Order: sequence, then C-alpha cells, then structure tokens
Amino acid sequence: MRTFVLYARKARSDDNFKLGDLINAGRMDLVCRCISSALWLSHNVRGDTRIFVVLNGPPKPPVTICFQGSSLSKVYVDETTNAKWIKKLLSMKFGKEWLDLEGTRIARKSFQEVLSELNGKNYVLHEKGEFIENVKIDENPIFVLGDQVGLPDKEEKFALRNGEKISLGKNVYLASACISIINWVCDKNGID
Repeated sequence: MRTFVLYARKARSDDNFKLGDLINAGRMDLVCRCISSALWLSHNVRGDTRIFVVLNGPPKPPVTICFQGSSLSKVYVDETTNAKWIKKLLSMKFGKEWLDLEGTRIARKSFQEVLSELNGKNYVLHEKGEFIENVKIDENPIFVLGDQVGLPDKEEKFALRNGEKISLGKNVYLASACISIINWVCDKNGID
C-alpha cells in the first residue's frame, strides 16, 4: 500500500476552526488539499493509498488522522467537505490508541510514533534529494513531506533512519502537487 505522511506544523489539533477560514486554522486548507491529492482520481478513490496527517498546531498537539482509501465512505474531493470530516473527528473523544470511523482513524500520536508503526521504507521529499526518476522505489513506500515550511530537522533525521531523500526536480512544488506527482510516478511504474 502506498502511504503518505504529512507533517503539518501549525494545523489545529482541535475542532475550533471555521470552515470558511481554513488558512487561519494553521493551514488546514493545505491539509485538505493533500488529502484530496493523495486519495482521489477522477470519479474514484485510490484504494491502494492512505495518508496520515500529523496536526501539530494548538491547543494540544500532536494529533494524527489517517484516511484509508480502501475503506473511505465520507471523504470527498473538496476542501470544505474534508475539513468538515476533520472537525467531526477532532470533536470526538480519542486518546493514544487509534479510534476508527468509516475509513478514517484518529489518535494522539506523534510523527515519530506514526513512522515507527509503519512498515516500509521512508522517502523524504527534499530539494536536495535524489531525483525521483533515478530512485528505485520499494513496494509499500512511505512518502514523507512537510507543509509549506517543511519538516523540522529532528523529524527529518528520524525519518531518514529508515529512508532516503528524494526530489521532484529543481522546482519547489506545493505539498498537494508533490503528492499528485508522486502518485503519477508510482502509477507509471506500477508501484503500490
């Protein structure tokens, strides 16, 4: 299964944000776009893909939400609907153990805890990484990326213990665009 892990530095870790103002919710708009880019094809959900979003904003981080394409029933391609679903999950009672709801999971887990639970090689997106076309991507890859600020050094070093840096070329793309490009490369090369 193809996995994305997004580290969102300032995305709110509670449901106290306005759907009409996702930018001021710690860039929840970016989080929602990344979910759509990871999971959606035209008129279809990618059943072979999941995305973990690690919310590190106030008031009580971290919170991680996982969206699993193979079992989703309530996530759609638009930002507002994804944000509504995130608000619903954040309004629930949850702790360190995963709470499952209709193809999504939520828990108070850190970036490092999430990566430690996953089984596969990490591919950390970085401008100075090896160009993706020159990298042999393993089966069940874990693609790690940060929000508009990038990964903190400590988290990047942790991810690289079981991985390598990869690049999409000389241009720096939006996080959601990076996910779309990676999906295209994996689709082209038959990597699940």
